[in-house]
Amino acid sequence: MRNDHPPASVRILPVAAHTDGGSGRGSGHLTRGETMKNTPKKKRNISRLLARCIAALLAVVMITGTLTACSEDTGGVGYKFSFSLTANPRNLDPQMATDNNSLMVIRNMYEGLMRSDSSGDLIPGVAESYEVNAEFDEYIFYLREDARWSNGDPVTAFDFEFAWRRALDPGTNSDTCLALYCIQNAEAINKGEVSAQELGVTVIDEHTLKVMLEYPYAEFPLQTTQAVYMPCNQTFFESTSGHYGLDDDYVISNGPFCFYQNAAFLESTATSWNHDNYVRMIRNEYYRGEQTCLPAVLYLGIRNRKSVYYELLVEEVVEAAKIESQYVDRLEDEGYLTYTYTDCTWGLIFNTSANGFDDAYVRQAFAMCADTALYESELADNTEVAYDIIPPVTKLNGMLYRELAGSGMKLKADPSSAYSLLKKGYANQGRTNLPTITVICPNDENVVRLMQNLVQSWRDNLLIYVNLEPLSEDTLNNRVDIGDYQIALWCLAPSKDGPLECLKKFDSENYYNPARLKSPAFDKLIDLSAAKTNTEDILAPLVAAEKYLNNMAIFYPMFYETTYYATWNTVDGIYFSPFDGTADFINATCTE
Repeated sequence: MRNDHPPASVRILPVAAHTDGGSGRGSGHLTRGETMKNTPKKKRNISRLLARCIAALLAVVMITGTLTACSEDTGGVGYKFSFSLTANPRNLDPQMATDNNSLMVIRNMYEGLMRSDSSGDLIPGVAESYEVNAEFDEYIFYLREDARWSNGDPVTAFDFEFAWRRALDPGTNSDTCLALYCIQNAEAINKGEVSAQELGVTVIDEHTLKVMLEYPYAEFPLQTTQAVYMPCNQTFFESTSGHYGLDDDYVISNGPFCFYQNAAFLESTATSWNHDNYVRMIRNEYYRGEQTCLPAVLYLGIRNRKSVYYELLVEEVVEAAKIESQYVDRLEDEGYLTYTYTDCTWGLIFNTSANGFDDAYVRQAFAMCADTALYESELADNTEVAYDIIPPVTKLNGMLYRELAGSGMKLKADPSSAYSLLKKGYANQGRTNLPTITVICPNDENVVRLMQNLVQSWRDNLLIYVNLEPLSEDTLNNRVDIGDYQIALWCLAPSKDGPLECLKKFDSENYYNPARLKSPAFDKLIDLSAAKTNTEDILAPLVAAEKYLNNMAIFYPMFYETTYYATWNTVDGIYFSPFDGTADFINATCTE
């Protein structure tokens, strides 16, 4: 058998290791040439520009006690950036945070063993390099010796061990600790079956961390960029008496930005986190990494009205913003840079454990009634018809997955043949009809009309009346998570890049498996994908797994949703993550 793995104990530098490796790494970043129209540079109001310069300079003086040159004299370095949060962060504890606003702050305040650069590529974080064995189930990470917390303490291997054990402790009740289950004994610890001391993590010394996995996982270094993998300083954590991450006094960071509080390199009484108003971070002078933090300040205003973001951008209150689709052309015409990410797929998901829907013929019959003509006219501006499960922006080893795998895999709609399939399903189950059926969907005007058309198609072609239950998006997601549904119009929205991230949601071992799928054949394909690094070897099982979900009508893709961001045309270096809704400002510059 051909073996593309490197020999055991070969030292692999992170960038080289992911030239072909990590079956999920890829950039979500689009270059200017791909996003910007050829329009003249926007003429800015001079008095407003001067006011911004003065405000930025005063902020720097307040923070550092020194005066620096305007950003155009420094190549855009040292700028005071403003961005928006949609709500107050719930918790800045990386082992507990789940909401996008908290994760946005955490992304800029913390650093894991590895991190993503401004192109979305994997680069060293706290770990300067790592080794991996031939089976890809044992990693040794070598931490940089000059890594420090914002309070001056060194960042050590013990901080990672403590963080991961704490996340897995059943008493912590972390909703994100499932991401750690790839580590040896992690799941058993979280279920209270074995002691935390049994976790497959060994601190060899302060700067060397050995990690043993439950199974081969070539993508593990990418996994360590997630919030739950961030380090935690045990001494500081215990000093907070249960308030860790809940206020600015109870947070220290090891990433490019930090709060004024607990920053050993300055003395300040300024408020960093004014709940429901703003989060204000400054450059962490103790940060040492592969990259240098370029902005001086990152100010995140908390504003919960989506429509205001466009106004804030054009009124020059913020330099970058997430925007709605109706503003894209207008902003491009005025010279702004726009960034577009088609990063999630909406479709019909079937609960395979629900009465009647454990049969593939029944699921196929319902899916085949969803002809594009029924819903295309109801799609919103930021959506388009989907022909595959995995979103178009998804990359595999730096290349677009759809270009490698091909497109058009979804089950062909054929309402006229659907009833015959339904009868086969009835025969398999020894029944003549189905129980009362309800389909749940988001409570959105366009979506409800779309689903009403589909419900009518089921009635016409399958002779079945289906109830329609619109729900808030949070309620819908919760219902799918716990399996309290039969059919749902649901959004497949991975939290990080890579086709495997989409597909492994349907693995039998995933507690939150949205379809409650139990398929050894599918699970085997996921295991094969996770254990490979070479693109050619990864691709075959990934394609087979995606085809399985299509052909067995587990998830029937209907439309893609696109997310849009815009910046001033003098701004560069912001990495908008297309999957978790965060933005990384470490490389951001602005030459006003």
